[in-house]
Amino acid sequence: MATDIASEIERGTDYLERILERTPTTRVATFGHGVMSDLGSLIVANHGAATVVCVADETTWSVAGTPVLASLMDSALTVAPAIILPARPRPYADIDLVHRVRDALAAHPGALPIALGSGTLNDAVKLASAELETPYWVVGTAPSMDGYTAAGASISRDGFKQNIPCPAPYGVVMDLDVLQTAPQPMWASGFGDMIGKISALADWRVADAMGVETIDPWVWDLAKQSAVDALSNPSGVGSRDPEALPSLTVGLLMSGLSIQAYNSSRPGSGAEHMFSHLWEMEHVGLHLDPPLSHGAKVGIGSFLVAAFYDVLLDQDLTQLDVRTRCQSWPPLESELSLVTALHGDSPLASVAASQLPLKYPHPAELERRLHAARDVWPSLRVELRGLMKPARDIRDHLIRAKAHHHPHQIGLSLEQIHTDFLRLRSTRDRYTSVDLAAETGCLPAIIADLFTPSSILRDDVPTIPTLSEENGPS
Repeated sequence: MATDIASEIERGTDYLERILERTPTTRVATFGHGVMSDLGSLIVANHGAATVVCVADETTWSVAGTPVLASLMDSALTVAPAIILPARPRPYADIDLVHRVRDALAAHPGALPIALGSGTLNDAVKLASAELETPYWVVGTAPSMDGYTAAGASISRDGFKQNIPCPAPYGVVMDLDVLQTAPQPMWASGFGDMIGKISALADWRVADAMGVETIDPWVWDLAKQSAVDALSNPSGVGSRDPEALPSLTVGLLMSGLSIQAYNSSRPGSGAEHMFSHLWEMEHVGLHLDPPLSHGAKVGIGSFLVAAFYDVLLDQDLTQLDVRTRCQSWPPLESELSLVTALHGDSPLASVAASQLPLKYPHPAELERRLHAARDVWPSLRVELRGLMKPARDIRDHLIRAKAHHHPHQIGLSLEQIHTDFLRLRSTRDRYTSVDLAAETGCLPAIIADLFTPSSILRDDVPTIPTLSEENGPS
């Protein structure tokens, strides 16, 4: 076992060293057993004899506070009093929390912030540090999401969750001894976030083939390799097997770093993340304690998108009548009217009005895309079949990882999912497989097929423990 873990750590370190050659903000990303002790010396090597201030909540402080303080003090850094938030009520990533953290940090001018935590605390310190125009570091406490190394903070503002642009951390330290202690639902959340990279890469390939967004082969290859490794042991994730942890951790780090290297979330976010964003905007699972995680929603979205690909790849786009399709293409105003009605009183109605026009093709562009789709489809379909996993495999991997895998588990009916498929493309200007289906005219038939009595979406849904049954580090 030790040899296998050592090999995984060595391979993961190689991935990180390679991607860090291209990241504009993050200069240090280290993981392994006992690396928490290196934190102080790494900070000194990169920032000199700085003053540092830790930001944690009571839970993450109990998990990582003692070794972090020991490392900082051993390196003769000046350590300001830690900012420790209450564990109850659980910190929520909204703009009020960001401002509380910012104001507390401002009491220590020039200090280097160090976030101890995962999603909520990392995002709050990330945006607070940006507002103070200072770099920051993060010490991860759970393998739960890929936002550690990503630019931008997922923060609730003006009543709904949004990604607010801000720099990624300067340095990230992920100690496997600490991550190992995280509750299993947090491992499952990280696995759900990572399984979404498969459809994200497939959607990027679709956008590339349609001439909408070109693939960067260097970023693509590293993102794909690390994602495949991270998903190689779902049962190990389900049982919190130490052998599964290094590749899962590296996959999460690599996803955010790939996003930095490409200067866009495209390498790690496709239609599956648009489902997650849709549900986050509408507060699905927010009432749970802890709230339904980002990774749980992405995992379910990945299952839905895989089911969509199963049907899309059975279509024969080589028979596409480009002229007839162009003649029947609805004007933007009609499409906006339709999706606005589908969104109802959701905040996404206003989002659609700003996002859909950015990718909605004018007649000449539609004609170009349709010719490209018809011409490239034979080879593209083969490539996508090799890249995508069937929905049944995605679902089974999520089940083995003890992760959420079906919308019923988060209280969403198939009727709601039917509507969500119809309004999905209007939630973001990103071009995905759903846009390809809409433009080629096969979207209605694909959606109809997804909801037939024999569809995989109607299979019996095994139950799993809800995330509210076991709390973990923020």
